[in-house]
Amino acid sequence: MTPWQACGHGAQPVMFLARCWHPPGRPLLAHCSQVQPRPGGRNVPYVIAGLVLVGAVSLLNLVLLLVILRRWQELEAVRRRGDFAAQGPQPGDALPDFTATALSGRTLTQDDFRSGELLLGVFSHDCPSCTDSLPDFAERADRTRAAGGRVLALVIGAEAGESSLTARLVGPADEVVPEPEASPLFSALRVPAFPTILGYRDGVVAAPSAADREPVPAAS
Repeated sequence: MTPWQACGHGAQPVMFLARCWHPPGRPLLAHCSQVQPRPGGRNVPYVIAGLVLVGAVSLLNLVLLLVILRRWQELEAVRRRGDFAAQGPQPGDALPDFTATALSGRTLTQDDFRSGELLLGVFSHDCPSCTDSLPDFAERADRTRAAGGRVLALVIGAEAGESSLTARLVGPADEVVPEPEASPLFSALRVPAFPTILGYRDGVVAAPSAADREPVPAAS
């Protein structure tokens, strides 16, 4: 006799759970209970809703992580600009003595900038941040000229004289001095990064700052 026959189900192969207990002197099958499969279709919407919720929370966490990383990078860039500015010329430092020939053909010396305002930009010809900073530099140059000041740009690099950056500075700056003519003044200034923008008044630094771009270390 098969177990399902003993439970009264004949020879039909139905799903059941048989719990059998046969101590001595007792029947072989003491108890059988049938377990019918329970329909699970009604749970599918809840499963789908749970998966959607988990996906939405994961996406939100990813977005928040990207925002935090972006903000951290911005703060780190600000900190680096501050560190570089602290290493360069400080308020009260005098414009070093120099003699240089600008692209205009004029010979410039420190005496040309002893009075009034001077906006001095120091750039590298192959520095992406220098190129990105040109609009800001041009705006500051316009304000300096409006106040009666002058604008001087130094471009450092072996190919500075032929670079597109030098050509683009000719308009915003009153005088552009590329390397090698710019090398003595660049070395004397000891600027720590490109681009660096210095504001002078009557021959001394009034407002030192690195431009609002990711600085590139400069080896002076």
